[in-house]
Amino acid sequence: MRNVAAYAGVSIATVSKVMQGEPTVLPENVTKVQNAIEALGYRINPLGAELRRGRRNLVGLIVPSFEDALVARLVMKLELEIERRGHVLFAACSHNDESRETDIAVRMLDWRVAGVIVYPVKGQKSPAALLLADAAMPAVFVQARSAAPRFDTIVFGAHPVVAELAAASVEMLFARIESPDEDSTVQVSGQVEDNPG
Repeated sequence: MRNVAAYAGVSIATVSKVMQGEPTVLPENVTKVQNAIEALGYRINPLGAELRRGRRNLVGLIVPSFEDALVARLVMKLELEIERRGHVLFAACSHNDESRETDIAVRMLDWRVAGVIVYPVKGQKSPAALLLADAAMPAVFVQARSAAPRFDTIVFGAHPVVAELAAASVEMLFARIESPDEDSTVQVSGQVEDNPG
């Protein structure tokens, strides 16, 4: 930012205000800063900006496999929904291994993601689910059946509409990020078949 300020002939504070969209900056200074940014090819460091704001724009996703067609479509739709909200999706595959799922959850916590969507390997009693709960990480679980859900959960049937499933998952996650103390909810997406067992 120092280089941008020097090039534009304004203070670092003015550059910062322009980059944050503050309306109090004189129009000629906005133009100077924008021209300097373009001339220098300046790029904002998103990690630094997030640290200053005290929140991350990174949303985690843990899935059992990227090879499953439903999961692949879900990842694509989730990415679009999350980007529409100004966030970035960080997706990881557990390879159907509960231990790896837990390792990924630890990494998500280390990266300080804003929240996590989990398509669990075995359900909500896994070490990964408990770890996320202990860390008070906003999390939504997406699963094919509801077996006494303990966390915010989207339950889907045999042939879910993937766009609806993604939209419901993201909506529930962002509601949890904004209001972390609300009670857990379960939402059904599409037709869910009864499990006779």
